[in-house]
Amino acid sequence: MIKFMKYFCLMVLCNLLMISFVYGEGKNDGIVIGNHVNVRQEPKMTSAVLSTLRLGEYVHILKNSGEWYGIALGDGKLGWVHNQLVIVVDKEKDFIKKGIVTANALNIRQQPDIASSSIGKLFAGTEVTIIDQKSDWYGIDIDRGKGWVHSDYIKIKPNYKIAKITGNHVNVRKAPSYTGEIVGTLNLDNYVQVKDFKDDWFNIILKENREGWVYKDYLTIVLKDVSASRGKDRSSLGMKVATIANAQLGKKYVYGASGPNTFDCSGFTSYVYRKIGIKLPRTSRGQATVGQKVSKSDLRIGDLVFFDTNGSNNGKISHVGIYIGNGKFIHASSGRKRILITDLNNDSYYKRAYVKARRLF
Repeated sequence: MIKFMKYFCLMVLCNLLMISFVYGEGKNDGIVIGNHVNVRQEPKMTSAVLSTLRLGEYVHILKNSGEWYGIALGDGKLGWVHNQLVIVVDKEKDFIKKGIVTANALNIRQQPDIASSSIGKLFAGTEVTIIDQKSDWYGIDIDRGKGWVHSDYIKIKPNYKIAKITGNHVNVRKAPSYTGEIVGTLNLDNYVQVKDFKDDWFNIILKENREGWVYKDYLTIVLKDVSASRGKDRSSLGMKVATIANAQLGKKYVYGASGPNTFDCSGFTSYVYRKIGIKLPRTSRGQATVGQKVSKSDLRIGDLVFFDTNGSNNGKISHVGIYIGNGKFIHASSGRKRILITDLNNDSYYKRAYVKARRLF
């Protein structure tokens, strides 16, 4: 029996050393806060599923890629879980943080050095995902992988998860227990921020930064940063953008003009967005760096769509328009010399020239 115990302990130690050797030091414990969470082979939604995790299960977080955590699997392999579905126990050691740009115009640099080349700009109020840090620089998630911004111009914010209430008249309690004092109620499809998870209860953030606890059966994590009210606001803002843009149909294209009677492409988008209180950079290339990236298949009314119209499409932005739904976008065309609507998918020229899209609200 003693020999067996020694052998067993030796095997456990060897396994721990093997994991440490393969993955390195600094593992962080995290708690899974979704039901049947897929662990994927690569850090993307379309990757193969290796296994699933249960609500409340602990994982070892070893690294990150963009908004994904790389976790240790039982067979010594590495799997990937979206960061919205895991809460890191030690917040100071979280690989992924959120930040808000405080500078009017902040250069994104190729390397963490003031002398490094600028590869884009961010503007005041833009939210970024911080995935690395070197000295006074933050590595942020961008379309092309990772860029660097100086930490003096980024305000760190809590990386709270977004969740939707799944029941009516759901009690919010002061403590994680059915005997806890009720401090409020929430209705179906209300959206909240999740701060923590304990004993089958979610710790949520209420209005005015008050906190409370909701039982696990009445809440589900969502992967998009939306709320019920913001969802409605976004929809109405999108329609407002489309209405303002459509009112400019037929107006003349003039290079360098930004309204109200003549426009170039980025002058047109700047004019429309200014009408709803959003200030955009002046050029199409500058506008392509703000907001959040969105796939072509997930376009929503009001999104900015960007194109490379200079010869073969090598991804360099030279034109911008506004998506207005039903596969169409409105833009100031230099070729047709006016504001017009074009089919994004059926017009062969713009289908070939399409580069990407960004969302500002």
